[in-house]
Amino acid sequence: MTASNVRKVYISGFLFNVSFLAFAILIPLDALAQHLPVLLVGVLAAVPGILQLPMRILSGPLVDRLGERWVLGVTFTLATLAGGIVTLGPSSSMLSLILGQLCIGAARGLFWPAAQSEVSREPENRARALGLFTSFTKGGALIGTAAAGGIAQIAGIRGGFAFSAALGLISLVMGATLPKTLPSARPSSLSAAIYHLLPAARQPFVIVNGLVAVLCAIPQSLAQSFYPVALIQLGLKSGSASLITALTSFGMIISGFFGAWALRRMGMRPVVMLSAGSIGLALGATAVHQIALDAVAIFIGGFFAGWLNIAFLTAVSSRSHDGDRGTNLGVTQAFFVLAFVGTPLISGWLFGAIGRAGTFEAEGVLGLSVGLLIMTLWRWQEQSTPAGNPDKLVHF
Repeated sequence: MTASNVRKVYISGFLFNVSFLAFAILIPLDALAQHLPVLLVGVLAAVPGILQLPMRILSGPLVDRLGERWVLGVTFTLATLAGGIVTLGPSSSMLSLILGQLCIGAARGLFWPAAQSEVSREPENRARALGLFTSFTKGGALIGTAAAGGIAQIAGIRGGFAFSAALGLISLVMGATLPKTLPSARPSSLSAAIYHLLPAARQPFVIVNGLVAVLCAIPQSLAQSFYPVALIQLGLKSGSASLITALTSFGMIISGFFGAWALRRMGMRPVVMLSAGSIGLALGATAVHQIALDAVAIFIGGFFAGWLNIAFLTAVSSRSHDGDRGTNLGVTQAFFVLAFVGTPLISGWLFGAIGRAGTFEAEGVLGLSVGLLIMTLWRWQEQSTPAGNPDKLVHF
């Protein structure tokens, strides 16, 4: 893959993330403007998971069989449709919001295994390439998250959704210029590729890195659901709440530039341990009713989520071959989606049951518990690795 084509993936990924993060923030803002109950806001935020989870799993076999360009083309088409449906649908229509969320959920499910597989094709400097990809995509997330509230105030909610649709269309045009590359050892059929899903899910390195993906997902899920809601409840306007919530993405941008360095200097296990503990503590700190402390905690959660993102993607892609890389990434990402969907649902229930502070304290305990489980299973992963040391298989 040439450098120019890698840059196209970076740029189209950047634009796609601006599109779908703006869309994600506009959904709860629209729901609040319609005076919907907080529990229903959580349900709406979780709707993309209905298609995101199955499409995230199927994306891997589709990539292994049909190639990354085809999957990315479908992704960007769905992103354009999502914004268009809500823009052109009836005002204050729950149906339009749900249909748009289903389209964006399918797009998000397809995008990540395809784009990550494309970026990680070359073993040289794999972690660095994935780190830069993280910085570009989270840069898009930062802009989308930060701009959504302001666009809604200036152009209205429907104007914000139109902005999301336009960026999806630009990504589609750019993605169409990527070369059509197929894996050298691709499965003989799509059904054969799908058949490999269950064996992939049984691999210890997929399970352990799937749990790493769970930790990576929690801060990002809160940024797209209950961080802005909690900040608005503290008295901030939607624009200010969006800007503070965007610190999650800003943290991931910064960490993307240092992820390969951290893995090279510290090793995979210390990076995961440090990141897991930091995320758990940051989630717990968000329980304090102080905007400045919330902002710092949101940034820290994003920074270490970025390191976990690079760590699990590098580990999985390094242990995979051209014919199964997409499938292994897709199965690992299924863990991410489960956490991404479960977090707003659990948070919505906890908000009503134990309040804001108790909700984020519970999220912190959950983060630390998942980190302990990962460390408990780490030796099992090492023992199942043919080389005896998984770090030796990772290219930085």
